[in-house]
Amino acid sequence: MKDTDDKTRTPQQDRSIKTKQAIVTAAMELFSNKGYHQTNTKQIAAAAGVSTGSFYSYFTDKKAVFIEVLKYYNEALLSRVDASLAEINFDNNSDKKAVISHLVDSLILSHQVYTGFHKELSIMQLSDDEIKRLMDEQYNVGRQITLGYLQLDKEEVNVADVEAAAIVVFESVSTIVDAIVFSSRSIAAERLKSELVNMIAKYLYD
Repeated sequence: MKDTDDKTRTPQQDRSIKTKQAIVTAAMELFSNKGYHQTNTKQIAAAAGVSTGSFYSYFTDKKAVFIEVLKYYNEALLSRVDASLAEINFDNNSDKKAVISHLVDSLILSHQVYTGFHKELSIMQLSDDEIKRLMDEQYNVGRQITLGYLQLDKEEVNVADVEAAAIVVFESVSTIVDAIVFSSRSIAAERLKSELVNMIAKYLYD
């Protein structure tokens, strides 16, 4: 259920908005540190400094607040990507590797902020169809952003199918960024990033 269900309310005043945000922030921390199944609504309310009854004024259950945390997480990642894209001068970006490296670095930093929640999210999307659907939607947004970047640089990009190339690039970057941030590895992160940047630059521009 959504938090706009009849039993919950959408905050309008500053105090209510801050209360809801406090619940979301507390929930994210608990989900990240304890896991979804080891966290209950009473713990979330206590961590947010509100009563359990107040929690249920904003969210119908634990899953509803998890979905709200997921939305916040996705928005934060997209905001950082947008900020990174805004820093690039597409009229004067002759150093393609530097541009790609800049974007990859921004994704790595974004994921490092939310390492615990991302790990829990990876588990949840395997067992919950709604979470999987929301993550699929987020991945589609990522693919569209990648396509938009390639279209901005279309005079330089040297691929036969830009739309397909956007998926190839997005999936490659996502896989390696996840490996750098979340996986145990025998190769240093900088080496993985360097090869990723070289591979994408060669694929798109050679």
